[in-house]
Amino acid sequence: MRFVSFRHGGRARYGVVKDGGVIDATDRLADRFTSLRDVIEGEALSELAPMADHGAPDVGLGEIEYLFPVTAPRKIFCIGRNYRAYHEVLEDGGAPEYPSVFPRYLNGFVPNGGVILKPRASDQLDYENEIGVVIGKRTRHVGEEDALACVAGFTIVNEGSVRDWQTKGTQNCPGKNFYRSGSIGPWMATPDHLPDLDNVRIVTRRNGEVVQDGTSDMMICKIPFLISHISKFTELEPGDLIATGSPGGSIIEGGEPKNWLKAGDELEFEIEGIGVLQNTVADE
Repeated sequence: MRFVSFRHGGRARYGVVKDGGVIDATDRLADRFTSLRDVIEGEALSELAPMADHGAPDVGLGEIEYLFPVTAPRKIFCIGRNYRAYHEVLEDGGAPEYPSVFPRYLNGFVPNGGVILKPRASDQLDYENEIGVVIGKRTRHVGEEDALACVAGFTIVNEGSVRDWQTKGTQNCPGKNFYRSGSIGPWMATPDHLPDLDNVRIVTRRNGEVVQDGTSDMMICKIPFLISHISKFTELEPGDLIATGSPGGSIIEGGEPKNWLKAGDELEFEIEGIGVLQNTVADE
């Protein structure tokens, strides 16, 4: 199943994506859950299965305003330099033993259909298409062998980066948290849509041209390890999001002069089994 949060008729809602539309679950479960995060936290996603199997869409996808799949995640973690495109030599200690982990704030993103802002303070806005892991249950000190049982589903994260601000100091935080510099969406797909996490195709298009085309087999620290690792230093909660790193093809890797994102660019972030996240770029 694919679950979407959206606004329609002036109200925030959630439901199941089916046949080019949405089966609205908001009123059916209103006595217990007011958001998709509540449904995840209540471990009640399976209760929506009969709607997906037998229901018909209440509204078309073209009629809704997309919200973030989980509208209010408590925590967002991002993993840096987690693909072999960034670590050409894996032998002799070429790959990191532990991942680079840093937090991002929700106002650094826009949902599907939203406008990404090229910041006033920089011209170096870049894209990074990543598998996003949505945590499904409260998780602390979980082993790798049990980590995937803690996953509610997967979404797409464009973990947009402002590259020159990554070097203004010794930390990633400023360059990774510019206002509305990335995107998340369009929805959350349940794990059965990605049966082989080591062979997921990841494609980014800029103005119709393919600029990223890789697969998750290039990932250095795998998803079960990332969940286990993060759960050792903090408690993961339902709805929390982990962006797992991006394959090669980001602008930072290209030659000179670099063609940074600019106003008017149209972006498509596609991940096999999940869907396509679409955004445009405008000047702040």
